[in-house]
Amino acid sequence: MGFHRGSRRWRPGPIFDFAFELAGKPQRPRVCFIATAGGDQPASVSGFYGALADTDVRASHLALFDMPNVDDIAEHLSAQDVIWVDRGSLVNLIAVWRAHGLSEILRECWQAGVVLAGESAGSLCWHAAGTTDSFGPKVAPADGLGFLPFSNAVHYAHRRTSFHTLIGDGVVPAPGYATDIGAGLYYRGTELVETITDRAGAGAYRVERNADGTVSETALEPRRLR
Repeated sequence: MGFHRGSRRWRPGPIFDFAFELAGKPQRPRVCFIATAGGDQPASVSGFYGALADTDVRASHLALFDMPNVDDIAEHLSAQDVIWVDRGSLVNLIAVWRAHGLSEILRECWQAGVVLAGESAGSLCWHAAGTTDSFGPKVAPADGLGFLPFSNAVHYAHRRTSFHTLIGDGVVPAPGYATDIGAGLYYRGTELVETITDRAGAGAYRVERNADGTVSETALEPRRLR
């Protein structure tokens, strides 16, 4: 869930109104878009600005390629109401963020009450670990920032078997949470408050390792955002 990109112009999904609500319903919310996972592609940055052009949102972006586009990253990010992380390579995202000190800066933003959100890699990155195709078509485990002490799997219809194996083998932390395309996880602090969705049929799941090494999956009922 996030931006609807099926047409020539991106459209913001209902997750953004939900994020603004969590941020205290500011009259002109500040949103910073981070597309590090996709290499700061100009098309993605342009799509973000186009999607919010006719709204009251004060939009900005943080680019790290070839060099940061803002003078003080910490000051810029701490001034936001919402930080939205775009999809792409989780492994590359975490490596570049750590090189630029983003792991510490984002933790401080989170602790100060800035809403941290995103899709695909932008969901995985907040967790202790997740499943990724960053290394190629075969799904593999990779570390996130570890703000949330759980593992995470996105695109779950394609990664269920891999996620169960990684949970069962103890490679990634259990319990873990997984989402279909169109579903999301809402945490307050490190507690999962509810699951949400912007379309019919998109599910969310809790995946646990049993004492005998088997894996249990529990479907969670998401709330539909309008």
